[in-house]
Amino acid sequence: MVSCSCLISAFCFIVSNALGIAVVVENVVYRDFDSVLWKALDSEYIRETWDFRRSIAPLQATSNIFNAAAWLAFSLPVLQLSWTLSRGGKRKVGVHTAIAVLCIAGSMGELVSRLFMFGAFGSASWISNSFNLDKWTNDQGSGSNDMIGWKCLEVSWMLIEGLLLWIDAFEWICLFGILVLLYFSVGTQLKEHRTLPLWWARTGLFIAFLAFVDFAADLLRLEEFRTFAEFAIVIAIVNTCVLLPLWLIVLSCHLHKTLPDFNEDIDNHWSAGEVTTSSSTPNNNQAVVSST
Repeated sequence: MVSCSCLISAFCFIVSNALGIAVVVENVVYRDFDSVLWKALDSEYIRETWDFRRSIAPLQATSNIFNAAAWLAFSLPVLQLSWTLSRGGKRKVGVHTAIAVLCIAGSMGELVSRLFMFGAFGSASWISNSFNLDKWTNDQGSGSNDMIGWKCLEVSWMLIEGLLLWIDAFEWICLFGILVLLYFSVGTQLKEHRTLPLWWARTGLFIAFLAFVDFAADLLRLEEFRTFAEFAIVIAIVNTCVLLPLWLIVLSCHLHKTLPDFNEDIDNHWSAGEVTTSSSTPNNNQAVVSST
C-alpha cells in the first residue's frame, strides 16, 4: 500500500523547486544585475527591473502554487506519523506534539505567504504598468521626468520581499525541526517495535542539515545576492529536488506499517461511535427470561 499524499507532495516539491531554480537562474545568469545601480535607486534600472519581473511572473506564480500544494500534501503524512509514532498520545507526547505544531505552522505559513505574494505582486505590477510613475513634481523649468514614483515603488517592494524572505526562512526552520524530531522518535524506538527504517530517518537528518544551510543562505542573500543565490541553487537541487522527494517516496512505501492493525472481530461492532452487542452476548431481556 502506497501513500498518495506522500507521492503528491514529492511531485509538487520537484516541480516547485525546479521552477524556483529556473527563476533564480533567470535572475542570476540571464539578467544583468547591477547592485550599485539598484542600491542607488537608479530610475531607468528600476523600470527595466519591473519589466523583467513581469516577464517571469507566470513562472514564479506557478512555482508558488506547487510549493503551497507540496506543503499541504506534506502535512498529511507528517501529522499521521506524529500520531502513530506516539502510539495514540502515549509515547513522547511533547516530541510528537512539537512535530505536529511545526508541520501545521509551516504549511499555514506557506499558504498565507503565497496568497499574500499573489496580491502584493498583482497590485505592484498593475501600478508599474498603468500608473504615472515618471513625473510627480511640477517643475516646469527642468523639462525632465523626476521618476520618483519608480523609486517609491521599488522601496515598497523591497519591504514586502523582506517580509516574505523571513517567512520562507521560517519554513526551512520548520522542516529542520520536523526531520530532527522524527529522527529522534524513530531512533529511540526499540528495534523490535521499529516500523520505519533507521537509514530513512538518518537521511531525513541529513536533509534537515541542508535545510538549515538553505535557511542561512536565504538570510545571507541580503549581504551578497549573487554569491549566496548561486550557492542556494546548488543546495536546492540536492535537497528539495532529489533527497526530499526520495525521502517522501520511501515514506509512502512504509507509512502503512505504522498504522494499527484492523481487527475484523472487534472493529465491525463499532457503529456511529458506539459498540453494538455481539450475538453471542445475551441482552438483559434474555437474561431475565432464562432466570425465570
